[in-house]
Amino acid sequence: MPEKSTLQKSAKAFQKALQALTRSLPIIGTVVLLISLLKTYLPAKSIIRFFGYSDTADTAIGAVFGSILAGNSINSYIIGEQLLKDGAPITAVTAFLAAWVIVGVVQIPAESAELGRQFALTRAVAGFLFSMVVALVVSILLGGSLG
Repeated sequence: MPEKSTLQKSAKAFQKALQALTRSLPIIGTVVLLISLLKTYLPAKSIIRFFGYSDTADTAIGAVFGSILAGNSINSYIIGEQLLKDGAPITAVTAFLAAWVIVGVVQIPAESAELGRQFALTRAVAGFLFSMVVALVVSILLGGSLG
């Protein structure tokens, strides 16, 4: 059997990628819609009332909100700045920012469809825990403490 040319291999790879993208479009659209709804109905000013218990609780709460309100990282910086201005602790905002970028709960269905459920859930849980570690490190570096 003759070997396929590089052009034929590239064309076949492009065709497969295009088919995968086409299959993913409905899921991607749903993710974008969910993110938009969450941002609309849960603005930064309403989130701030959940903080103020302890550094540990605030960090966990920040990570939970960041996980749920996933989206473009530039948006997270703007929301994080507003949270700091409104009095949220730095550990909570750090966990929020890290989880926003890393976890993305609303993206898990799309990720599960493309990469497998076990991978998506493992990545999300590891990302959530990592966001808490990042908040701890930032707190220590800035002279704070978690407790």
